[in-house]
Amino acid sequence: MQGLEAITVRKYKKGDKEIWDDFIDHSKNSTFLFKRDFMDYHKDRFNDCSLIVFENDVTVAAFPAHRVDEYTIASHFGLSYGGIILRKTETLYKTLQIVYKILYVLKENHINKIIYKSFHKFYNSIGAEEITYAKFLVKAKLTVRQFSSVINLNDKLEMNRTRLRLVRRAKKLGVVIKEVDTFHEYWNQILMPNLKDKYNAKPAHTVEEIIRLHKSFPSNIRQFNAYLNNTIVAGATIFETTNVVRVQYNSANDEGRQSGASDLLYFELIENNFKHKNYFDFGSSFDCNGLNLGLLKWKESFGARAFSIDTFEIETKNYHLLEKDLIFNNQKVVLNYHH
Repeated sequence: MQGLEAITVRKYKKGDKEIWDDFIDHSKNSTFLFKRDFMDYHKDRFNDCSLIVFENDVTVAAFPAHRVDEYTIASHFGLSYGGIILRKTETLYKTLQIVYKILYVLKENHINKIIYKSFHKFYNSIGAEEITYAKFLVKAKLTVRQFSSVINLNDKLEMNRTRLRLVRRAKKLGVVIKEVDTFHEYWNQILMPNLKDKYNAKPAHTVEEIIRLHKSFPSNIRQFNAYLNNTIVAGATIFETTNVVRVQYNSANDEGRQSGASDLLYFELIENNFKHKNYFDFGSSFDCNGLNLGLLKWKESFGARAFSIDTFEIETKNYHLLEKDLIFNNQKVVLNYHH
């Protein structure tokens, strides 16, 4: 197959950090979550099995992944989204070659299945749906479908009357919205108590972890709090990327909700702080009991609507289903994989 023999696949190793991070910065379907300083903060929880793909020693793809068991890898349970990351100039045909090579190599190394969490398409600035077609060809099986509630900031729906009424109430009460560079106040006084009371749960990140990540990505991880009478009553931890601002953590106490402080906080984020972005992502409304309808309605009252979040299972043996589209012409396929 023309060009396939030039493509090689190997596992990521510690010495690849600079190569990996530089590629992430110049790829078309990635964010800072795929940088190694973000992925590796919880490396003790995941057995990393990330892959790097080269064409004639030039990086053309990366695959953040970890071992689930002896025969399964996933992309990536420690991240909000995942998938195969492609360089900006990648074409459909080359992407099929890359997917073919990855599946073949994994199969040869006794990995039978990939649990594949897709990248959120609204994060892309240019077309990056080549992987979607590849998944169709290899008969990827849809196993989980959730959705994220998202506002298109270039074509916003109006907030409903209740939200606007509470925004006015908060302003009359003198609620103040501030961006802060500390996370202890929000974690200790608002976020952790609320999660414990409502769900008997903890945040995915400890306060020490989010502080460490903020130091690595100060322009991407930001904290906004709402104060009433100089006391914190609500907050939002924001993950900012080129096109999207995502609410990673959202929480308010009773006073924050009743005063409208939480509503004013999001009004300011949407209408002022991040109005220059393309999308405002409230994230998923699913918890351990399934769809949280109350939370969903709250997000939709700001004008958010659904983008699907899909997870697939891919059998690596199905690499051969790509052969017809890649036109082998009886050429020998050279597949390289280095541990």
